[in-house]
Amino acid sequence: MKTPLEHSSFKLDVSGIAGFFGGEEAFAAMSSVHLVRGRRWLGWYNSPGSYFVAKKYGVLAQSRIWDGLYPGVNVDPAKMLELDGKNGPRYTAVHSGTRLPTTGHLAYLFANHCDKEPGSPIQKEVVKESPSDVFLTIAKLDDFKKFEGYPNVPDNSFSPFNPLSLIAMGYSFGACAICGIFNDWFCFSMILLGILSNGISCYIIGSGVLQVKRVDPSPNSPPGDGILEGARRVILLKGSEQSVTTITRASFYLHYKSETQYHDIGWSAAALTTQFLLQLFIIPQGTLFGQIMFLSSFAVSWIYNAYLASLDTEALQRGILTKILLQKPVIWTIRFPKRTALVVFVAVYTDAEDPRSFLDEMIPNNTSVWRLVKETITEAILTEKDPEVVVGSKSQVVNELRSKDQGLVQDMLKQASIGYNAAKKIQRQEIQVTGVQVNYRSGRAPAESSYTHTV
Repeated sequence: MKTPLEHSSFKLDVSGIAGFFGGEEAFAAMSSVHLVRGRRWLGWYNSPGSYFVAKKYGVLAQSRIWDGLYPGVNVDPAKMLELDGKNGPRYTAVHSGTRLPTTGHLAYLFANHCDKEPGSPIQKEVVKESPSDVFLTIAKLDDFKKFEGYPNVPDNSFSPFNPLSLIAMGYSFGACAICGIFNDWFCFSMILLGILSNGISCYIIGSGVLQVKRVDPSPNSPPGDGILEGARRVILLKGSEQSVTTITRASFYLHYKSETQYHDIGWSAAALTTQFLLQLFIIPQGTLFGQIMFLSSFAVSWIYNAYLASLDTEALQRGILTKILLQKPVIWTIRFPKRTALVVFVAVYTDAEDPRSFLDEMIPNNTSVWRLVKETITEAILTEKDPEVVVGSKSQVVNELRSKDQGLVQDMLKQASIGYNAAKKIQRQEIQVTGVQVNYRSGRAPAESSYTHTV
C-alpha cells in the first residue's frame, strides 16, 4: 500500500507545539484522577502538553537532582491537585472558647455547600424582607463515625467510570497502528511513546490514596457548637466537638508509598520531559500523513482533557464531605432583619454558657449604648426573659441617654427580641419531638439528635 500524500511537497512541522499545546487542560484533567473511579487506569492516550505537565508535577519530587531539573517550591500533592489548600471562613465556638481566624479546606467546601444548598428556608417572622437581611444556616451534625476503610475515602463516593476515555485511547492506538501500516515508524514511535508516557504518569499520580486527616478532640470536650462567618450568611454548626472539628480542622490527604521523596513522580515527570524532547527532533522526520495522524491524536486527546477539566471537582469533594464524613447533615436557613437578632438567636438556641463573652466576640462595639444593650441581652438570656421586658427595669439608665441613643437601644433590643423568641420557639418544638430539654448551662445531658426543623 502506498502512503497517502507520499509525493506532497508540503511539510507539516508540528514539533514546535508538541509539548505546549493543551498543557493546562492536560494538567486540569490529571487533577481529577483521584475523584473519578478507575481514572488512574485510563490515561493510555497520546496527550498534549507533556512539557507543561512535567514542570508542574516535577516540583513534587524532593531531592537535589529533582530540584535542579524542576526548580520551584516543593508542595504537598493534595494541594497541587486542589484537594487541600483553600482557606475557610472564621470560626467562633460558643462553649469551648475556640477562636480560629481562618479554617481549612473542608470548612471552605462546607461553606460553599451551604451557599448552594441552604436547605429549607424558615421565614415566619413578620418583618418584611429587605436587602439588608442576614441569613443563618443551621447544620445539625450527627456524631462522627468512622466509615469502612477509614481513613481511606471509599471508592463508592467517587464519580462513576467514564466511558468517554475509551474514545481517546482507541483513537491514539488506532493512529499508532495506521502509522505502522504505512511504515511511518517515526510517527508510530512518537505516538506510542506519548501513550506510554501519559499512561504511566496517570497511573503513578493516581496511585496516591485519598485519606481524611482528622484531629480527635478529648471525649470530655463540651459541645462543639460554633459559627462559620461569611458575608451575608452565617453558618451555625450544631453537634459534638468531634463532628464540628471534622469541618474546621480536618483535611484531605494523599498517601503515596514513595512519600516524602516522591521519586516515582519525579521519574514520571522525567519521562514526559523526554517525550517532549524526542518529539522536537523525530516528528519532523515522519511523512505528512503520519504527522497528520500524530496531530489528530493530539486533537482528540485535547478534547477529552478539556472535558475532564470541566468536571466540578469541588462538587465531588463536597459530596465526599457531606455524604461520607458528615453523613448527610440536616440543613435549614432562617432570615433575620439584623445581625443582632441573629447573634441573640445563636446564643439562646445553643444555650451559651457565657452569653456576654459570646456577644462581645460577635458584636465588638464597645460604646456606652452597646454596653447597655449587651448587659440587657445577657440578663434576658440568663433569666429566660424577653429582652424588651428586661429593659423595663433599666428605664432610669435609658432615660439618661440622649434621645437618639434611646432610640438605638430600643431598636437593638427589638432585634434581640426577634432572635430570642425565634430561638425559644424552635427549642419548644424540639422538646415536643425529643421529650428532652437541652440546657448546657444547667449541666443536664443534651438531648438526642432527633429533632424537627419546621417552624
